[in-house]
Amino acid sequence: MIAGMTSPIPLAITLAILALSLTYVRSRMKWRIRTRGLPFPPGPRPLPLIGNILDLPRIKPWRKYTEWCAQYGGLVYLQAPGISLAIINDAEMAVELLDKHSAKTSDRPQLPILKLSGQDLNFCFFPYGERWRRHRRQFWQRFHRSAISQYLKEQRTGVHRLLGRLLDSPAHLKSNIGLSFQGTMLKIVYGFDVVHENDKRLSIASAALDALVQSTPGHFAVEMFPSLRYIPAWFPGAGFQHTLAHSKAATLRLKHELFAAAKDIADRAGSNSCLATDLLARAERNEGSASTATDETLAQEVCLVTVEGSADTTSWTLEGFFLAMSLYPDVQKKAQKELDAVIGPNRLPDHDDSDSLVYVNAVLKECLRWHVTAPVALPHCAMADIEIRGYFIPKGTTITVNTWQMLHDPEVYDQPEEFRPERFIKDGKLDSDVKDPEAIAFGFGRRICPGRHFALASLFINIASLLHVFDITPPLDENGQPIRVNRPEDCRCNIKPRSAAAEALIREAQRAADAAGGEN
Repeated sequence: MIAGMTSPIPLAITLAILALSLTYVRSRMKWRIRTRGLPFPPGPRPLPLIGNILDLPRIKPWRKYTEWCAQYGGLVYLQAPGISLAIINDAEMAVELLDKHSAKTSDRPQLPILKLSGQDLNFCFFPYGERWRRHRRQFWQRFHRSAISQYLKEQRTGVHRLLGRLLDSPAHLKSNIGLSFQGTMLKIVYGFDVVHENDKRLSIASAALDALVQSTPGHFAVEMFPSLRYIPAWFPGAGFQHTLAHSKAATLRLKHELFAAAKDIADRAGSNSCLATDLLARAERNEGSASTATDETLAQEVCLVTVEGSADTTSWTLEGFFLAMSLYPDVQKKAQKELDAVIGPNRLPDHDDSDSLVYVNAVLKECLRWHVTAPVALPHCAMADIEIRGYFIPKGTTITVNTWQMLHDPEVYDQPEEFRPERFIKDGKLDSDVKDPEAIAFGFGRRICPGRHFALASLFINIASLLHVFDITPPLDENGQPIRVNRPEDCRCNIKPRSAAAEALIREAQRAADAAGGEN
């Protein structure tokens, strides 16, 4: 090199540092303009490079979310590479963010597990858009508050059969509840009258429900590391591929086989009044149009969601009811006293009795609050940047609702661990000043559960009927001593008719229910 000339290497380094500095300053300025200087919501301090990835809980996450609520408040924020998570722990915050900002918070995160498990066919998981609107519209038209009256007869038939099964085999509580709710839904959706546990169609529905539970977000590492979906099933540690493939097969079987069977019944019998044929008739009215195939697919998928979304969650709530009644006998006696006064000994409760059964309705509300079906609700996703209460939530953030915390908030519900229906009653009426668990348990915003009115009607007729004819007590050990059950997993209990008259009422209702059905 000629003496006196500047070395090009230090100059290149200087220029590179300058370019990087300018890029950083520019990006910081753009970020400040985008956020308007607002900070993220509070949360655990992220570590360099990996952020909060070590803080994310995988087992009973609502417990950790509730701890963070006490430390950081009703809105908690975490971030990690490729992950931005906002956790709502407060019902008022949920209303503000998911209801008032619903135009920006109605999307769902599109996790790889959905396609792997077949749950990309479930419109509850659809991204926000026209496809989701079409599916939800068809469902809502058949399950809004005024529309569900057409299904009340099937709900009564289902609960009357359940009463008979519990009289004959009270030890098989969970399977009897499952058969009752799944049988009711198969009748409503596909027109099948399912009476026996070994019915092949019930097995198909049960397998799909199990698949839905297995596919719920939060169970697999592939959700956090999407690239894992490309690992072949034979590779060590890729067992999730087998599990999800099995789930997908079960979901597809429900979608196609039961829908085809409903069509076959309609073709052979000339009619088959059910949701499937109702939706199919709509598709056939469009025959010849480009949308015919799409309409039939829509019908199949709406039927799929109706079975998946209705039977399992309602069963879980009713299991919690049995647990509560065995643990709180005074509540049971108080509800039975109301039923005896309003209904009397000669008949079973009906849906029309709801307004007269204030305490029974309070028991239902307390079941929703105390035995939470979904402690963490299905996540939303921010479709745009959001400013709320002086904080900034970026587009693409997954928004999780800690339903468990909201329904166990001691500032809203005194002694939340106790089962006390009285909290919802004032001066002999339901107290509108107390936060209704229904406003939390079924979700928020445009993604609120569209089947909530059907679910509430089903829970009411089941709870009222069961309390009217049965005494529910704790299970006994081999020495005849009560067994202390653990909530919420254990719902063992003793179930006996309240009297000989109650037993006769059960048998009469069971015979009428069986006569009203019919094999197909």
